[in-house]
Amino acid sequence: MKADLHIHSTFSDSTRSPEEIAAVAKVKNVGLISVCDHATIEAYDRLSDACGKNNIKCILGVELSGTWRDESLHMLAYNFDRDNDEMKSLIRRHQSEMECEYIVYNMSLEYPRISLEDYKNFEYPREKGGWKYIHYAAAKGVVDSYEEGNMTIFNKYSSPNHLSPTDEFGMREFCSVVRRAGGVPVLAHPKCLYDQNPYGFESILTELIKLGIAGIECYYPSHSKEFMKICVDFCKRNDLRITGGSDCHGDYDRSAGFSIGDLDISPDMLDLRGIVY
Repeated sequence: MKADLHIHSTFSDSTRSPEEIAAVAKVKNVGLISVCDHATIEAYDRLSDACGKNNIKCILGVELSGTWRDESLHMLAYNFDRDNDEMKSLIRRHQSEMECEYIVYNMSLEYPRISLEDYKNFEYPREKGGWKYIHYAAAKGVVDSYEEGNMTIFNKYSSPNHLSPTDEFGMREFCSVVRRAGGVPVLAHPKCLYDQNPYGFESILTELIKLGIAGIECYYPSHSKEFMKICVDFCKRNDLRITGGSDCHGDYDRSAGFSIGDLDISPDMLDLRGIVY
């Protein structure tokens, strides 16, 4: 049996519904999964029902972010109390940021046919996956296609303005909220930190431990076997949880390895204390 603890659904930016995720997991012999959508846990109830019908165990998860040295790091939170008020507030704040209204505002300065009110009412087929603001730009003719917008919109219109997010959670505060909600905060796909400073990578991780992270996503499609070993060894030396996942976005991203079950991860390769009971 395999495990895949980082999957996305149509409730954020994937092309697959919770039911489709469970069906694919069953075919791929993945018996332990977690949907970690961006800033929402709306998929969980449907996923839980679908997994129950397919004899698959699922874990509550969400992908958010925490700020460290002015850099926003992706974080995974697992097995928290979904009714915890602090956790619900944290997720809502991230949802607001995920709407990217500041980008739409910047576009509206150049294109009068665009407005925030119109954007808030805009709907698109969620099974297409991807980002709402890019679908909106394509629908309004700012770009000819979603693919073009994905390459250009963010770089051109993401400069700060009065709508830009200003209240990101620092890493210590983020981890504290997740822990108080009974959850486990895990650093997602840390290769970017290693690439920035390979010789100082373990020092960075040590600093993040002091700020409250409890685990590392060691197994990830873009991680080499050598880098996975670096992460696993560090976790074992420092009593951290070891997780892994494909970061699958369905047909939205068909990159090699980024599909459910592509990583041959068995549960005994992981350390899921506090995540799985």
